[in-house]
Amino acid sequence: MADGFGLKQMLDTRIAAARRGLIGPALLRALWPLGLWVAAFMIFWLTGLNGMLPVETQALASLVFYLGLAAGIWLGFKRWRKPSDDEARDLIDATVEGRPMSVWTDRPTKSDPLAWKLWTAHKDRMAKLAVDAKDFKYGTYWKREDPAYLRIVVPALVIGAGVFALTNAPIRLLGGVAPDFGALVGANKLTVQAWVTPPIYTGEPPTELTSGEVYTAPEGSEITLRVSSPGAPTITIDPENKKHAEVHPGPGIDKVYETRIVVDQPMTIRVHFWGSRASYSLNIKPDRLPKVEFVPKEVEENGKKLDKTIVLGQGDRTEFGYKVSDDYGVTKLELGFRFANPEKGAEDFVDLVPVQLNGFEPKEETGQVAQDLVRARLAGLDVKVILRAYDASGRYADSKEIPYKLPEKIFLQPNARAAQEIRATLLREWRAYAPPAPEDRATLPRGSGIDAFDAAAASRLIKAPKGVKQAVMMLDALNYQPEDYFVDPVIFLGLVHAKEVINAAREKETADSAEEILWQVALRAEYGSLSDAEAALEAARQALENALRNGASPEDIKRLMDMYEKAVEDYLAAKMADAIRNGKVTDGGNGPQPPPGQGGQPMNDDELQRKLDALRDLAAKGDKEAARQLLAELQQQMQAMKNMQLQIQRGGQQGGQQQNGPMQRALNRALQETNRSLNNQRDLNDQTEQAQKQGAGREKGQELAEQQRKLREDLERQMQSGGGQPQQQGQQGQQPGGQQQGQQGQQPGQQGQGQQPGGQQPGQQGQGQQPGQRPGQGQQGQGPGQQQGQNGQPGQPGQGQQQGGMGNQRGPITGPGGVPGAQNPNTPGQETGRSRQLMAQAIESARRAEEALRRGDFAAARQAQQELMGALQNRSSELARAANEIDPNAKNSERDPMGRLNNGDGGYGENVKVPEELDRERARDIRDKIRELLSDRTIGKEERDYLNRLLNQFETRTPAGQ
Repeated sequence: MADGFGLKQMLDTRIAAARRGLIGPALLRALWPLGLWVAAFMIFWLTGLNGMLPVETQALASLVFYLGLAAGIWLGFKRWRKPSDDEARDLIDATVEGRPMSVWTDRPTKSDPLAWKLWTAHKDRMAKLAVDAKDFKYGTYWKREDPAYLRIVVPALVIGAGVFALTNAPIRLLGGVAPDFGALVGANKLTVQAWVTPPIYTGEPPTELTSGEVYTAPEGSEITLRVSSPGAPTITIDPENKKHAEVHPGPGIDKVYETRIVVDQPMTIRVHFWGSRASYSLNIKPDRLPKVEFVPKEVEENGKKLDKTIVLGQGDRTEFGYKVSDDYGVTKLELGFRFANPEKGAEDFVDLVPVQLNGFEPKEETGQVAQDLVRARLAGLDVKVILRAYDASGRYADSKEIPYKLPEKIFLQPNARAAQEIRATLLREWRAYAPPAPEDRATLPRGSGIDAFDAAAASRLIKAPKGVKQAVMMLDALNYQPEDYFVDPVIFLGLVHAKEVINAAREKETADSAEEILWQVALRAEYGSLSDAEAALEAARQALENALRNGASPEDIKRLMDMYEKAVEDYLAAKMADAIRNGKVTDGGNGPQPPPGQGGQPMNDDELQRKLDALRDLAAKGDKEAARQLLAELQQQMQAMKNMQLQIQRGGQQGGQQQNGPMQRALNRALQETNRSLNNQRDLNDQTEQAQKQGAGREKGQELAEQQRKLREDLERQMQSGGGQPQQQGQQGQQPGGQQQGQQGQQPGQQGQGQQPGGQQPGQQGQGQQPGQRPGQGQQGQGPGQQQGQNGQPGQPGQGQQQGGMGNQRGPITGPGGVPGAQNPNTPGQETGRSRQLMAQAIESARRAEEALRRGDFAAARQAQQELMGALQNRSSELARAANEIDPNAKNSERDPMGRLNNGDGGYGENVKVPEELDRERARDIRDKIRELLSDRTIGKEERDYLNRLLNQFETRTPAGQ
């Protein structure tokens, strides 16, 4: 029978639906062990019983759970049986009366047409009943598979446990499902110590880190992680703008894994060992660049007040103001120079010179600077000036560029100008040496074959830039026929040395080291010894006169005027030294005096200073003709001083007004330079102390050593200039105590007039002493370091007048009767021997400090710097004492340096002081010291005779028993 109604398709659909309904009981039959296992652990976790167990037990329980879970899944696969069509038909037959599905598959026993027709109609009717059946009776199957209704009880228990856990349910379930399995191998005992160390310059203390928290650290901070673990951990770094990185630290001596990470951007750091053990998130507090700018200065020019950023001040010093700031402090300030019109390739070239800050690493500072830039690499050129400020991290910022013409030191002597020109040519070359060829051995071989050897370094000039080659050619030209052009061999040898240094240089830095040699050669050629002071004065006058005649700019005239005034001071200082050496100084005046037999009014310091000021004013106002006339008048008066006798007035005043002449200015200049050097050294000592505390390395030591070298060179320059009194040459036969062997025109053995014990010469006896007088009573003392001539008259040239202690070196300190112990005072306005000795000690200490800094030995450097500052402090006190001698308020002592009364009285009688025990002990020490000196067999006859006379006079004045 044909199935026109599609009953078969509908029955198949119904069978499929019934089969799907049987999947639930089939799953229950297969997975009930797994479900009970999972439900039991969920109840165990949700009730919190798991959290009461040790971590190791929790991990073990979870491990058992997963093992059981795996077994339950495997058993479920084994028990799983997919529902069949027969089971679906049975379900339909059990639901519909008459078992329609069985009828659908049955066949009639008889095949006659009538019976088949009746069977087919019955079959179709039953099929329609099966298709129309609504609810199948699945309960029988569920009951068969779960007679105890665990499918309801177990979920109810799980839900109840969840209600009991409330909000902790997710955490408890997560702790059970994902426990710390690393605890099974001891990972739970892992400990992490973490702290962040900010850079030292920030001043912030280290901070301990706690896992899971977020911190903000200064840029450049260092994170230290110390992991105590049973195995090697892995540290992961997740920077904000970089790729993920992993660090695998190794164990240290203490079996602790340690690593350090520099924080330069926000990042997250994690420690892993059988899971994440610690996590640290860090943000960055940026280190801002320093800010620097020029501060304009108000100056008066041609009667108008103008704001100028950079001006040329006194002594060719460049004056400017600055303002710097930084969040953690400015560590260094430099003045940079670029070519105003650079050649191709020199656009980025910059020459930097340090600028001294007032404070130590100030966060904000405004200051004024007067910088000596005449030795700068680009001196004499038009440049663009910048200020560059550094912070402690080494980063820097530049100010805007200011156009300026760097001052160049003006030299008047031809050889000095030539040396300076060569030096400038060398320094202004900015290009580097070309790389050598591979076969270049940099040597000059001698001999041939087996006898060949490399005798000397070959010249690298072929690889040198143009400026270096030009400097060598200029040196060759200058050194041609030296016997015709050089009087001073030191200048010639210095130029030869500079050439060889450049000739052997392999790179530009080595060639530039010849700059120092050329500079010293130029200074020596310009200033020479003090005997050249007159020539230097004439050269300065001629240069100033030419500038006035040729209409030079006011700036150039101002600089030449400074040089002329300096030359006048140097000339007068040299004349004073010559007068002291030759006995042409007397008390009572303040300026040059005409020689005996000549008239004329002397020109004292006041008059000289007034004329110099007037000359400066005339030049500044543009009245150049009047300035030239005054300059000529000054020159005539200076020439008239050649044979004049100089007088020094104690107190330095005339007519009730205090003097400030060249000699006093020289002494004041020495005192100021000493104090400036002392302040600079204190700043460097602070930096050395800071470097020692920070544990700085050799690189910082080299930087500080360069500063120490410049300070040492400054001290050496002061030493060479002689401070208040330039060192004189040609002092012959100087005796201990500063006495001179004899005077010009005095024959050996000639008796000097008025010489007292302790100040007399070998072979001389004091004259003018009347019979019956005690020693030292023949004359009246005229002040420290001076003796009167015969019959008490002021000594004249050639009459044996001596200046005890007037030289640069004091010699042995002497006490009463010439005994070592008391000081021989110097002429006011000149530097003392002790001050120069202290300067020598300071230079030596500076040299030792520099060597220690180059070694990185900050402790030794600080010790040497302390000694240096002590010497400078003592020198400052000594110079101040010398300045007090010309204080207008100072009063002469009633006794001279020999302990005698200035009125000629021997001082015996009521003024006699009985020596105390301490004085007697000091006297014995002095006597023993004289005897010790006499025991030295290396001393000469004259010195031995001198010491014997001291000892004889000392013993005659020493009471018996002492």
